[in-house]
Amino acid sequence: MTMISGRLDAIWRYPVKSLLGERLGGAELGPTGVEGDRSYALIDVETGKVASAKRPQLWRRLLEISAETAPDGEVRVRFPARNPEPLSAAGIDQLFSTFLGRKVWLSALRRSGESLDRSVPEEVLAVGEGAAVEMTDLPIAQAAPDGGFFDYAPIHVLTRASLDRIRAACGDDAVVAERYRPNLVIDCPDAPPFAENGWTGGEIRIGGATLKVICPTPRCSVPMLAQGALGKAPGALTAVLELNRIELPDFGPGLYPCLGAFAAPAAAGEVRVGDPVSVVI
Repeated sequence: MTMISGRLDAIWRYPVKSLLGERLGGAELGPTGVEGDRSYALIDVETGKVASAKRPQLWRRLLEISAETAPDGEVRVRFPARNPEPLSAAGIDQLFSTFLGRKVWLSALRRSGESLDRSVPEEVLAVGEGAAVEMTDLPIAQAAPDGGFFDYAPIHVLTRASLDRIRAACGDDAVVAERYRPNLVIDCPDAPPFAENGWTGGEIRIGGATLKVICPTPRCSVPMLAQGALGKAPGALTAVLELNRIELPDFGPGLYPCLGAFAAPAAAGEVRVGDPVSVVI
């Protein structure tokens, strides 16, 4: 048994899938991960699929909208140059549809068999985010319980060492954690970059919670896209492609660019930034 120690550096929540999220000082981790994370998604009326910036040709403007949780628990969305709008507002579906240029509706209930279109990230790099590229149909939340529009599992963990290695490789200070949409960023001084590759089956103990590590996190084209105040950053993807491509048998043959790890709560509890972290593998 090996134990790696560190601290919790940041907590992120994304109330609406593919919209920009919010940084938290503390959170409750339960069966569906960070309380309130990915509780909502936009559904494409034409295809019935979850709208996701993983298909940037259609949905990259999702990354111009942010979602935030008010003190009373109400989720509000902020469009560029507009005041926040509650998700419960009349006409919210039309507001999203007009901004995105495509009819969508807001869902708070993940249906059985829900999926999204995922572009091949290498192709997006090659031909640009506005071009038509090959798509795969990605069933979502395959390692998550009912509730929540997760890509795969309810928690995404990223180490500071891995993020710093990618930033140094591409020489771009705009390569920050939120481009990769983690829930938890942990700082483990003794862990080398990409240590998460070897954590599968291990445990991460943070504050009052325990997480079971499921597998490394394969990356899509989203990190390279402009999002909020952050401009485009191709290096956020190319550096991962160059430095950390590994096999993920559960996802199919080939080498996948990976950064971070998927996990699921094994024991619920509250976590706060600064909490001690122990990784047991």
